[in-house]
This record gives sequence, structure tokens and C-alpha cells, in this order.
Amino acid sequence: MALPKLTRSPGLTYTWMVISIAFVVMMFSRWDSLLAHGRQVVWWSALSVFLLLDFFFLLTPIQDSKSLRRLSRSGKLWAAAAWALVLVFLILVIPANHVAFRLKHPLWVTGAALLLLACLLVAIIKISKSWEREYLRSIVARQGGGFLIRFQPNDEFSAAISAIPGAARLGADDSWSVPAEPIAAAELLRFAKKYDFDFVPLKSRRLNLEEIIGV
Repeated sequence: MALPKLTRSPGLTYTWMVISIAFVVMMFSRWDSLLAHGRQVVWWSALSVFLLLDFFFLLTPIQDSKSLRRLSRSGKLWAAAAWALVLVFLILVIPANHVAFRLKHPLWVTGAALLLLACLLVAIIKISKSWEREYLRSIVARQGGGFLIRFQPNDEFSAAISAIPGAARLGADDSWSVPAEPIAAAELLRFAKKYDFDFVPLKSRRLNLEEIIGV
């Protein structure tokens, strides 16, 4: 039996962000205490494990009621680069907290930190542009005419679509075809509004169903 795909909700994502900020603040507040007891390894180990968990959390697709958003392959590579840059930046900045180190290498520390921050900013921008959206409730204009309706298994949706004149199930999955006829298109429009389906055009500009069927 296939295991369900792991996803995260938008609410869980925001909760994790708050926890992440609190954890990082707590870790930096404990640095001096652990350093005084010679337990720097504990600090770095805890932070490294957290960054690894945070990285895998980022890779987990975000699912809401209508869509699934996941990072592309290039986005995952940029995410790995960003998290590595964070770790390198911390390795550079933490020793720089010592006055002797800063006085001995002021330009080197400042220049390297600024360069790492610039690279991290580029990586974050690349990540933000690498999300791919897959619509879970979608209506697509089929080439050659008609509409294609896709959704996750749902008996209520299937029953409602089967009542549309000319609707036909495609294969064993929950995809349906509806002809581009006035009565069928009007019924499809009512279905889309009732169940909050998105019309996903083949081109980049997002249209609504009224524009397609001319209502």
C-alpha cells in the first residue's frame, strides 16, 4: 500500500516560523553560558540539527483546499545553498563576537559577512521564485474544445459533475470531461462557483470561467 504524501498546511507553516524564531533567539541567548562551560559542541550540534529539520520542512509541499505548492528541483538546490550559507555565516559571526578576533581581522570579518549576506539574499529570492503550483480543484480548457475537471477523490464532486449534460469520467482517476456546449458550460459554471474550483488557463494570464464560456 502506497504511503500518503507528506504535506503541510499554511497554518502549520506559520506556526513553524514562530517556533523557528523563538528557537534561534533562545540559542543565541545560551551561547555565552555554554561557552563558559566548554560546551560549544552542544550549541553547534543543536543548531545544526535544527537547520537540517528546517531545511526538510521547507521541502515539504504546502497544501490548502485547492492547490499544492512545492519547490522545483532548482529551488531545492537553492534552498540547500541558502541553509549552508546560514551555517557558514554563523561560524564566521560567532567567533567575531570576541573583541580580540574583531580587532585582529576587522576588514576580513566585515567583508566576508557582507558577502555571505548578499549571497543569502540572492538564494532567498531564487527560492521565492521556484515554487510550483498544482491545482487540486481545477477546470482546464481542453485543446479541441470542452473542459477538463480535476480534483482529489470526492464522491460529492463526482455526483455533481455526473449530473452535467455530456460529462464523462476519464479513466479510473477523478478527472472528468465536459463538452463546450451552452447548457453544459452553464452547469459547469454553477458547479465551479458552488465548490470553489479554479479555472486554470493554458496561458499565463489567469481567466475566470465566465470569460471562457462567454457568460
